Amino acid sequence: MTTETLKDLTILYAEDDDAIKNNTIVTLQLVNATVIDASNGKEGLEKFIEHQYDIDIILTDISMPVMDGLEMIEEIKNIRSDIPILITTAHQDISYLKKAIELGVTSYILKPIDIRNIIKSIVKAMEPIQLKKELISKNEELIALNNSLEEKIQERTQELEKLASTDYLTGINNRRNFFILAKEKFDNTNSNLFAVMIDLDNFKRINDRYGHKVGDEILILTTKTIQENLKEEDIFGRIGGEEFAILFNCDNEKHIEKVDKLRKIVESIKYDDVVFTISLGIAQKLPIDRNIDMLLSRADSALYDAKGSGRNKLIFRER
Repeated sequence: MTTETLKDLTILYAEDDDAIKNNTIVTLQLVNATVIDASNGKEGLEKFIEHQYDIDIILTDISMPVMDGLEMIEEIKNIRSDIPILITTAHQDISYLKKAIELGVTSYILKPIDIRNIIKSIVKAMEPIQLKKELISKNEELIALNNSLEEKIQERTQELEKLASTDYLTGINNRRNFFILAKEKFDNTNSNLFAVMIDLDNFKRINDRYGHKVGDEILILTTKTIQENLKEEDIFGRIGGEEFAILFNCDNEKHIEKVDKLRKIVESIKYDDVVFTISLGIAQKLPIDRNIDMLLSRADSALYDAKGSGRNKLIFRER
């Protein structure tokens, strides 16, 4: 810390000798320190209480009227024990100096005052305070940096989790995540659970005729169309290639209506001049279904029947 940093300090200066006080204040102001002055201990205490959160250091004479410097220091230490205090004195009375030490005075300066000694003493007294502030500031910076890194790690982790669970082309659940979610739903749902297997009809012919780019666009469009007509709690995933699966709950008799609506909507859309359809197989969870694979297998068998009997159909497999 150098004298240049005195411009950042606010000093409470208590001195009853106006000539000494004014001369000292002028010098401190020349190095851009802010000085709050008082003419005795009582006034100094009052000004400290008024400006206690702004004052960085106290400079005070010992012998003053109304309330001497040591009495003022004792009161101030009861309010704020960590503030550095410098005393000025014209004599070296042992009892005064002993009391000053007991009160935790940082240093003392003999009169007549050499302003260079005051500046040197202030700078020295403020060094540990300034160092502490710098350490706190650095610690706060490190905490902020650590928090920022943790947020970025969390964001990256979420991105990686999404990548690991999402189909790269369509953005819906990939095969792995579909089966994780479907197994959980199967294990926690009663018989009002339905599985649907979906296949894009003649998809190889579309790829061969229009190219894989068009085929990908049709997969994306089909996925988006189906997803827009599902509930948030329905599980929808791409099982592989042009094959998809849905798992949903339905407490009424509208499960057929819900699924066939998907077929009709896809039938009504087209990509450029390409018209495409889907075939669907649906099965309801039964006591014989010991796991999700058995339920999906019956839905897949129904899908096979739908494709084998002309495509663009929905078949419900009851058993």
